[in-house]
Amino acid sequence: MSEYMLFCLGEGRAESEGEGYQKNNRIFNVEVSHDEWEKARDSLPEIELPITKWVEEDDMTKDDKENYSNYKQLGGCLKTFSYEDAWQEVWKNLKQSDKQKFLDLPHFNAKIFKEITGIEVEKENTKKMVKIKIKDGQILEGELVK
Repeated sequence: MSEYMLFCLGEGRAESEGEGYQKNNRIFNVEVSHDEWEKARDSLPEIELPITKWVEEDDMTKDDKENYSNYKQLGGCLKTFSYEDAWQEVWKNLKQSDKQKFLDLPHFNAKIFKEITGIEVEKENTKKMVKIKIKDGQILEGELVK
């Protein structure tokens, strides 16, 4: 398996083939230079996906109390997270600037990001277009195009 992949998926039912499967220097299934891959990797915040979390009895939901019958004896429960739930837990606690680092990765693909993390995001288009009129090398007027 490749160690130089960020947010890549294979194709098909088994997901064991295609652009995002075991290839070096890929970001969102797009081939990049090793330098670009390293720069992207280094730009991301360090995260730890929680697979478990202790929840005090007072903070437990009704569902938690039904699912963890021994919570009264323990004073709470050790809640386990699925992979997607762990990503949700991380994402809700990230600062907006750290979330933006994921969205700013080269070749960001919201569909692949959602398929891997379960998180639905929209990348805001920060590029603006300006329509200008030029006559004899001089700008006569300009307007922002939405």
